[in-house]
Amino acid sequence: MGLFSKKKKQALPDMSHVDGKHISYAVRRDPEGEVIIGKDGRICAATELLELRFTDGSVPFVCPVATVQCGELMSRNGVLITGDDQITGRRVAVVAYYKYYR
Repeated sequence: MGLFSKKKKQALPDMSHVDGKHISYAVRRDPEGEVIIGKDGRICAATELLELRFTDGSVPFVCPVATVQCGELMSRNGVLITGDDQITGRRVAVVAYYKYYR
């Protein structure tokens, strides 16, 4: 780095591969096991927040995209999302299983 170089802004992770995916259900991983947090919804990551929205109107997981670590399951039927949940105020791991259409 030179004396007059500009700092590069840290880019937000690209969430386009999960944005808009329909999910059949989602579970939150806790030390005591997995808890179902919602059924029949979708992943919304178009803004600076990643949200899981369900058809009953609930939004049980809201996380800033800057804190998200996201990885698809080996079976390709879901995604593991880890991030700082704004609702609970702690770091949470959520598995969202995609809907399967024939």
